[in-house]
Amino acid sequence: MGKEGDVLRPAGLLERYHITRHFLRQDTCVTNAAHYTSPEGSTLDKPTMFNALRRVVEAHAALGVRLIDEETRPTFVRLTHVNLDEIVLFCNNDNLAAVLEEQFLQPFDTASNLPLWRIVVLQNRIVLFAWHHCIGDGLSGLAFQRALLASLRQGSSDGASSDSPIIRISPTTTFVPPIEQVTSLKASWRKIFQEFYALVAPVSWTPGASAWTGNVVRKEATFKNHVRLLEFSPEEVSKLLILCRPKQATLTSLVYILAISVLSTLISPENGSAKTISSFIPINLRDVAGTSPNVFCDHVSALHSYTPIQSSFSWADASEFASILRVQNVESREEIGMLKYLFGRYSAYLEEKLGKKRQGGFELSNLGRFNAGESKTGDRWSIGKVVWAQGDATTGAAIKLNVVGDALGGVAMSVTWGDGAIADNLAESFVSNFDDALRNLLTSHVHDTPSS
Repeated sequence: MGKEGDVLRPAGLLERYHITRHFLRQDTCVTNAAHYTSPEGSTLDKPTMFNALRRVVEAHAALGVRLIDEETRPTFVRLTHVNLDEIVLFCNNDNLAAVLEEQFLQPFDTASNLPLWRIVVLQNRIVLFAWHHCIGDGLSGLAFQRALLASLRQGSSDGASSDSPIIRISPTTTFVPPIEQVTSLKASWRKIFQEFYALVAPVSWTPGASAWTGNVVRKEATFKNHVRLLEFSPEEVSKLLILCRPKQATLTSLVYILAISVLSTLISPENGSAKTISSFIPINLRDVAGTSPNVFCDHVSALHSYTPIQSSFSWADASEFASILRVQNVESREEIGMLKYLFGRYSAYLEEKLGKKRQGGFELSNLGRFNAGESKTGDRWSIGKVVWAQGDATTGAAIKLNVVGDALGGVAMSVTWGDGAIADNLAESFVSNFDDALRNLLTSHVHDTPSS
């Protein structure tokens, strides 16, 4: 178990939100998994993993911190060392969805001197990485897998090979600043008025009154998530992108509008009064913040949209939504900026959601294509498929679609829903119907695909 070193800094606005949500036991972790391949048939045994992890942990300050004063003034403290035996598990299970579900049941022991991450190595050379949302957004998970791959490729060529579980944490590595220190989060008067109006206006006057948001938030928090996985080949993804280009759509906007149409057909019979689906689309802020894709940070915001119930897919809607998304890396910063108007009342804000109407019915989060980094002829290791998933089972969107592309051009999607957030049969129908709808879109346009 590591011991405390230097106090680094207080948590930022968004980091504190994620810390408080975890402290209140409303969330546990974010996860991703990568399938490592080796032409030599090499295995990810304990010596190999510990040697590779050493360089990764030594390079990233976020992997060597813990929290203090979570309830009052959350602060990051640097650990003096990390013991990999305490946070790396080797298991024989090859059912990735089941292992992901197990990880969501396990909050971090933030009262201990353990770091805010852990790893599960599956028998089929899949490395599952789970981390506290306060040290990283979804892209941070990809940064971890990219760093681990580079370290595995390096092997022991630097003469620093060691399979010791103890890693000394450098006191000089840079801990990335919070988002408010690297870009402006100033909210416009229009945004402030909108949020104030939502608080004081009669519920029936607000957009959320007629929006579908799944089931009411449970009165007691839950960690239980259901996970289902979908895969699309590089050839299928290539065809989808070809279909998108002349329509001025993107893969994200296509998937979003298609998912809305599938959900619409499922919820209309059970909730005829709903006119829209309240949805969230996380927005990457690294570009506007000037943050490298290779670091750990919580630099993300979200677009909140009330999309009309629509039972059929529309390319025009996909094109329009793509236009909306293009400006959100600037405009969505206001969402994080509004957190300062909580004046530190994070716990009260989050606890007030319990037993109330859920804020979001659907969430689509697309991390884009995984960049595996530089490779050389003769590299012993590469990464094939990747997948990621997030929990937020208690107050999060009723059903979430988490998307990521792999280095070969394929796409993996995880569908997650918190226990009780949505009827299980409705969620299962969404998974199968969405899968069918996306593949049918490919089939129905096979003869319309442009030749170039």
